[in-house]
Amino acid sequence: MWLRDLRIRLSFFHLMVCLPSIYTNVPSYSDRYNRRPVSQDPGMGTYGRGYMENRQLSYNRPGPANFQDPRNVELQPKRREYLIRSHETQSDRGQHKCRIWVPPDTVEKYSYPSVIQTDQANRLSLIEVCCTGYSASRLMGVTVCRAQCGCQNGSCKIPGECECYDGFVRNDNGDCVFACPLGCQNGQCYLDGSCQCDPGYKLDETRRFCRPICSSGCGSSPRHNCTEPEICGCSKGYQLTDDGCQPVCEPDCGIGGLCKDNNQCDCAPGYNLRDGVCQADCYQKCNNGVCVSRNRCLCDPGYTYHEQSTMCVPV
Repeated sequence: MWLRDLRIRLSFFHLMVCLPSIYTNVPSYSDRYNRRPVSQDPGMGTYGRGYMENRQLSYNRPGPANFQDPRNVELQPKRREYLIRSHETQSDRGQHKCRIWVPPDTVEKYSYPSVIQTDQANRLSLIEVCCTGYSASRLMGVTVCRAQCGCQNGSCKIPGECECYDGFVRNDNGDCVFACPLGCQNGQCYLDGSCQCDPGYKLDETRRFCRPICSSGCGSSPRHNCTEPEICGCSKGYQLTDDGCQPVCEPDCGIGGLCKDNNQCDCAPGYNLRDGVCQADCYQKCNNGVCVSRNRCLCDPGYTYHEQSTMCVPV
């Protein structure tokens, strides 16, 4: 009897000693249900080394996509339609409103203008409207000026600059694209928020979208970039010419200017930089236009030349 009791006690003691090691070897819930096999196919090459090299190791629900590739910030051009013009004087009250002198018979062509004063001698009226780069709307009887940028999947905080919505991220082209778990550009999303890139692509620094791979690189010039798998092209803000990638200015610098890096115009003698474009000394005011010679004013899209005032007014 005493021998049987001894055996029972020894078995119980052995079980208590081994229990911790048994528990540590039991796979967790996440290990059992989130694990995915890594490809063992030796023929997969660089682009198919298996999911575990590309996936995000932890699930982070997307917050505000504030990441901006430094290359995009530096090379993103400011289009002319978003630049405040030299003839606009910003209002002391702020609210993105500017004051401009216009012919009295054209006041009603502007969106929600407020007439400040009238110059009878020069036949001009000083009005307050939304500055260039902002659109006007009425809210409870008050004119509200909202920034414009023409972006999709984002909001405009500053003219010409798009801030991506939650769940979206800015890619190398400056566009707001889906981020996991909603989507993954050039890849596939999983429910845990991870992204597996398509063959020929790899995760970017934010691990939220996939960019193409050029295995031999694209040289040391910042103007060259991998635009498609194994294809080198020009970075945004540059175009491919016989002399390589050359900078592009928006708007064009005009006949009297040369486009330099970072969307800057170098003006020739006889031309001055005005409203982002090299313009000739002009007899006309040529507001909202480009003076290409002393006697020729080209109005911006949406504007027409006003003979009496020699400026461009809304159509």
